[in-house]
Amino acid sequence: MEEKRTDRRVLRTRRSLKDALLALILEKGYDSVTIEEITERADLGRTTFYLHYKDKEELLLESISELVDDLVEQTRESKVEPIMLSFYHARENADLYRVILRGEGAFKAIERLRKIVAQTIDELLGEALHELAVQENTNFEPRVPMDVFVHYFSGSLLGIMTWWLEEEEPYSPEEMAQMFQLMFFQGALQALGIDSSQAETAADARP
Repeated sequence: MEEKRTDRRVLRTRRSLKDALLALILEKGYDSVTIEEITERADLGRTTFYLHYKDKEELLLESISELVDDLVEQTRESKVEPIMLSFYHARENADLYRVILRGEGAFKAIERLRKIVAQTIDELLGEALHELAVQENTNFEPRVPMDVFVHYFSGSLLGIMTWWLEEEEPYSPEEMAQMFQLMFFQGALQALGIDSSQAETAADARP
């Protein structure tokens, strides 16, 4: 019982430090934030901070790691289509997404998010194109290399998501997902070499 109370206390302390860091970054930028300001905002001492983290970068990267791990888990387990899920996830974690997508803090932050989005899209598109090839009974070869395609896709998705968050979410996650798919996939299907007769099959299998 005592161990559980200690664990909860540790989690509360770390959450307070993370929330304080995110709020300060959004107010004044990552480079201007000091450890003293973080601990003051969290109502904790500097000694407490250093019991958990060596510096503010480690604190931010732990927040990002937790965010990415949660997104990956939800993508694998949720029945919500991945694009819509990504907008829901961004809304639920808006402050951290704003920090990452603005490029605040370590360069590793945005790169990790981009890589996981690209990897997820690569897997999902691979499954969709395989299904298309099976149904069409042909060896499908996309016109554009898949690594180029998935990075273009992830860049487009994160770009529109950045705008959406900075504009205080003027549209719902459902609307954003629908508009993104409408804008992106018509051109994407052509780039991959999928003609109109195959478009419906690809649409049914797409992420």
